[in-house]
Parts: sequence; C-alpha cells; structure tokens
Amino acid sequence: MLSFDSLLGHGHEEEPLAHYARLMGTYLFLSAGAFTLLERAGRPLPSRIPLRDAALLGLATNRLSRLITRDKVTRAVRAPFTDVEQDPAGQTHEEPRGEGMTRAIGELLTCPRCAAMWSSLALTLGYLVSPRVTRTASFLLGTAAISDFINTCYARVMDAGGK
Repeated sequence: MLSFDSLLGHGHEEEPLAHYARLMGTYLFLSAGAFTLLERAGRPLPSRIPLRDAALLGLATNRLSRLITRDKVTRAVRAPFTDVEQDPAGQTHEEPRGEGMTRAIGELLTCPRCAAMWSSLALTLGYLVSPRVTRTASFLLGTAAISDFINTCYARVMDAGGK
C-alpha cells in the first residue's frame, strides 16, 4: 500500500507539509469563494484589467508583502510564529519556529514571495469591490516600494564609495 511518507522526497521530514497543504487549501477556498460571491452578488469579474492598474497592484503587492514579512513595525504580528536571531555582522533575522501550523504560518510570515500571494489576493478583491479606494491604497504602497528601491540603490552607491 502506498503511504504519504513514501511519496516524499528526501529532506522533507522536518517540514510541516500537511499544514502547508491546509494553508494552500484555505487560500484556494477564500479566493474561489470570494470570486463566486462577487459574481452571485451581481459584480461580475472584469474581462480584463487595465495594464496601469495591474502594474499599480503589482507594486502595492510587493510593498505589502515586504511590510508583512520584513518591516520592524509588523514584527508583533510575526512574533508568535518566529524566533529572532543575530548573525555575526549584527543583522537581525527572523526564523520560523515551532512545529505544525505554527511553523507553517511562520514560514508564510517570513517569506515575501509567499505573503505576496495573499497580499495580491487581498488587493485584487479590494480592487474588484472598491477600485477607487484600492487604487489609492495601492498608490500609497506603490510609492513606498519605489522609495525603498531608490533607497537601496542609494545605499549601494554610498557603500561602493560614491559619497
């Protein structure tokens, strides 16, 4: 008889795979349910979204996911699911802690790409329900993302001796 464990490749023993699957199922349930509810409420999904809105939502998704996963001010949200570690250079890093769902949520809350999927869903649903409000919030997040990029470039130039 084929077991779940026999399907796993080497190195997955410590990963909370069943909990990852639950998080994926929750994401799929929420997204499919929300889109279905919008359709049933008479708010049909658009046949296409203008490129400028897609770009704005993309910038906003980037900044929102980094806000969730990296910014100090949101560390209180991550704290129940992470441990803080200092590296030899004095940099602070958060690592997922615990087991099971605690670890799976910790992984989600420390991974910008993972959190981007959830951020994108929230912003897209906001856009479909209230485009003006979501464009304004996305503009705010997008300008912060652009500022972050410029600040990173500036810091690299200064580190390279371009004072």
